[in-house]
Amino acid sequence: MKLRDGSRIAIIGGGPAGAFFAHFARRFAEAQGLEVAITIFDGKNFLERGPRGCNLCAGVISNSLETKLNEERLLLPESRVLSRIEGYRIHIGGQTLRLSCAENGRPPIATVFRGNGPRLSCFPGVVSFDDHLLHDARDRGTEVIPFPVWKIELPRPSSSPPALFFGDRRSPERREADLVIGAFGVNSFLFREIQKLGFSYRPPATLTTFQAEFRVDDSRRSKRLGSDIHVIVPPSKQIRYVTVIPKGEYATVAVVGRRNATPELVTEALASARLRDILPLGGAHCFCYPRIAVSSSKNPSTGRFVIIGDASFCRHYKNGIESAFVTARLAAEAVFRHGLDAGSLRRAFFVPARRLIARDNAYGRALFRLNETLSAVPLLAQVHYSLARDDSHSRASKKIRRLLWDLFTGSAPYREIFFRALDVRLQLALARHTIELLWKKAIWRLAK
Repeated sequence: MKLRDGSRIAIIGGGPAGAFFAHFARRFAEAQGLEVAITIFDGKNFLERGPRGCNLCAGVISNSLETKLNEERLLLPESRVLSRIEGYRIHIGGQTLRLSCAENGRPPIATVFRGNGPRLSCFPGVVSFDDHLLHDARDRGTEVIPFPVWKIELPRPSSSPPALFFGDRRSPERREADLVIGAFGVNSFLFREIQKLGFSYRPPATLTTFQAEFRVDDSRRSKRLGSDIHVIVPPSKQIRYVTVIPKGEYATVAVVGRRNATPELVTEALASARLRDILPLGGAHCFCYPRIAVSSSKNPSTGRFVIIGDASFCRHYKNGIESAFVTARLAAEAVFRHGLDAGSLRRAFFVPARRLIARDNAYGRALFRLNETLSAVPLLAQVHYSLARDDSHSRASKKIRRLLWDLFTGSAPYREIFFRALDVRLQLALARHTIELLWKKAIWRLAK
């Protein structure tokens, strides 16, 4: 069962995953000399401000993703970039460690708004990243229908085409397609509805987080916030980390807890003295409680239907937009080169996506647990972060700085970071540094 001339492809969701799939589908179709009709369905208007026009994301475009976009000629206009980030500042246990893009041989990192800015914002032009991608897809020949899909029918056997129901929920229109791509994400109601279609799809586990946009005055932006992303690891049993992301005259504050975010957890996070020092918080111009995927899905494909993006596979706590790019490319390659039947899609999409993302996430979970353990033990945190701040620029210091950079930015596969962290010389250097710190503490106590 293959795509052919005149085949119809329906994409549910006009965010990055959907727009990326449209791009790759067009590219593979042209390479095979096929004329296919591609349609994206999305009821969200990315030109609106606030949650109604936003896909609920922190909006950090990693260096690796921007490189991939440039390679595909999906250039990111500077008019859609709110800030260029020059580094990360990690705040933990009373210590601050700065990791710069320059020292890691990386250009500044772009930050964007997924929609057209916070609810109370007023930008002179369009700033939405998702609108840019959708506009590019439309310019390349993709039809965009600005209505949500309410229902999907998957006939059995899959030799018959699926059908979508969209538009007015009370009297929806029906349209058949030879292939349906689910690019709706974990924050869509379809995320749960798909489980009723009978092909054993099991969605990823999710965690509810908190995100808000605050206006930042010029003096505070230059003195405290700067051009760095701030990651605060508070001494809390409930909060994993709080991230502050500069975006022009705004800053996005994202709170990730050990359990689903509640008003009480958010209040505790926003009361952090370190956060208040970086960013005095007035009233938020916009806020939401987005869900993030914290595991991978099971069986995200069947005959003529593939789920991509974070409702399928996503890197652990990182790079949601880049995961959308990777899964969209894998899915497009699978359907054009291998076929539309369930077996072909499992072999050509599910298996490589699981190997590339899900298995790597096992190392990511181990790394984040290790980092949390170190953060919870003051001596261990002091050992690691003081070595990373070592002014002598020793080999061990450079290694641990690069490890932390790759972990917090997602610049390298977790498996690679994990085995670099086990480097014997690095572990010996940490052991020596621990002994030195303990010795200094003992002398200081005796001197008192």
